[in-house]
Amino acid sequence: MRSRGVSGFGVILTLLILLMIGYSAYKIGQVHFTHGSLSGKVETAAKLAYTMADEDIVKRLIEDAREANVVLNPDSIFIDHSIPDSVRIYVTYADSSDILGIYTYKRHLIIDKIEPIKVRF
Repeated sequence: MRSRGVSGFGVILTLLILLMIGYSAYKIGQVHFTHGSLSGKVETAAKLAYTMADEDIVKRLIEDAREANVVLNPDSIFIDHSIPDSVRIYVTYADSSDILGIYTYKRHLIIDKIEPIKVRF
């Protein structure tokens, strides 16, 4: 009797397909993890916004984005002081990830954070 199992070629092919799926998920996840990291940095900047000049906030956010391999320009960062007792920072940027040279995962991402001004005595 012959044992009917998965052939060696079938195992290798299955492993290659699973490896490609895992790599693709990793590359797509990078875009979203970077967005989460930048979102946290924008939130921190919004909390400190009332103690810093707008130009300093923009420079800090651009530098933080550069560390995360994202290109931000000053025109993509909007700081709004018109909301009573709050600061709003709105950041928009595009991010992409190349997957195996076959597909480029592109996203236009928006971060919008509003923080109330907190004064402690």
